[in-house]
Amino acid sequence: MTPQGDSTTEAESNRIGVALFVAVLAVAVAVWQGVIWAWANPLAAAGALACAGVLIVALRWVLVRTGLDRPLRRFLSPLWALVWAGITTRIVLARTTVTDAITDRLTHWASRPVRPVPQPDPAASYEFRPVGYTLEVFDGSSPERFEELCRELLDRDGFTDAVCVGGAGDLGADVLARDTVGRRVVVQCKRYAKPIGSQAMQAFNGTARPEHRAAVPVMVGLNGFTAPAVAFAEKHRLHLIDRERLARWGAGYHLYDVLEVERTTS
Repeated sequence: MTPQGDSTTEAESNRIGVALFVAVLAVAVAVWQGVIWAWANPLAAAGALACAGVLIVALRWVLVRTGLDRPLRRFLSPLWALVWAGITTRIVLARTTVTDAITDRLTHWASRPVRPVPQPDPAASYEFRPVGYTLEVFDGSSPERFEELCRELLDRDGFTDAVCVGGAGDLGADVLARDTVGRRVVVQCKRYAKPIGSQAMQAFNGTARPEHRAAVPVMVGLNGFTAPAVAFAEKHRLHLIDRERLARWGAGYHLYDVLEVERTTS
């Protein structure tokens, strides 16, 4: 087919599409206007329906008398079958959609929790949870009590000579202790409202080993650490206890298990 023939066919298709759209729009407008008129004039609408019924009955009588009803029925039967199939398909689709929606809502409603499930804190999943060392206790403690809690946990884990030395001139050490093989453990306790930044980490690194001869330098951050601080600690082999690790430590895990430090090697 030539390009001119293609363009002609496309133009004809466009004209047919426009004609169908105009026809559907005209029918819709006519139906809408008819509904408005019938609502405003109920008696006239009833009369019109009665007249239409009489005309339909009369037309059927004429078709039967003249013998044209059978050819007309054979002509309209395929069209009506096509229309009815479309209507039936739409009804089935709508029914399936509504049924699925209702089923999903009922399933969601039936599987809802009876009461709101509280979110557990990080310590709630551990087997052993001492009452005195929960995150709630750490959150509610003063800075001095926070240091004392860390010292008590070192005592619990078998560290010796655990003592709080925090205060003016402590040079970045709040708690000192020794493990079972004699290694020096230096702990700095930070009860900050926000994550600890790299500046505090650099200051701790500058004193933990040179000033306190720490073999295991540990910084405890009640509310965690920033990403730069974590990167600096990994580079300089500083051990960090963030909120999740603090919950594990308080829940009964040994400090070295939390930090993944060997207990028996120097």
